[in-house]
Amino acid sequence: MGGDPKDPLGPVAGEVQPTPEDEAAQAVRQWLDDNPMPNAGSVCLLRDHKTVVVYWKGDPPAELQQFVARQPVPVTIRNATYSRAELVAAARSLMEANKGVLSSAGPNHDFSGVRITFWSTAPQTALAAVRAQSVIPIESHGALDIRNAADRSSFPG
Repeated sequence: MGGDPKDPLGPVAGEVQPTPEDEAAQAVRQWLDDNPMPNAGSVCLLRDHKTVVVYWKGDPPAELQQFVARQPVPVTIRNATYSRAELVAAARSLMEANKGVLSSAGPNHDFSGVRITFWSTAPQTALAAVRAQSVIPIESHGALDIRNAADRSSFPG
């Protein structure tokens, strides 16, 4: 019971309100969705929850630069080594070539390579074998224990 006699059950959890950084990140994501371009990466709100970053391969278009400049908080555009399209294509190729070994694959956070996760049953040599299949850098995110996967068919691969 709560300490306030007017509120004997205690405080009620409130709704989480988005920060200006959350709103800026969402606005830029929406702009990217509305203006699809081959060199787009993604928008991230870094762990400090104060830094909004757009990853872009090559020179970002003037329209994007103008849009991020109008946001209520600073938004940084950083160079991405690869575009989202390039990394998704590489991830799909790796998943297809490594069925039963990889549980997931996709762009890493800064678009400098592909992040992968193995099934726990993957052989010890799997990381080296997967890296040998790609010219794009591979970042391992560990293994998913197949015994804890409720339904393996719901995972890629």
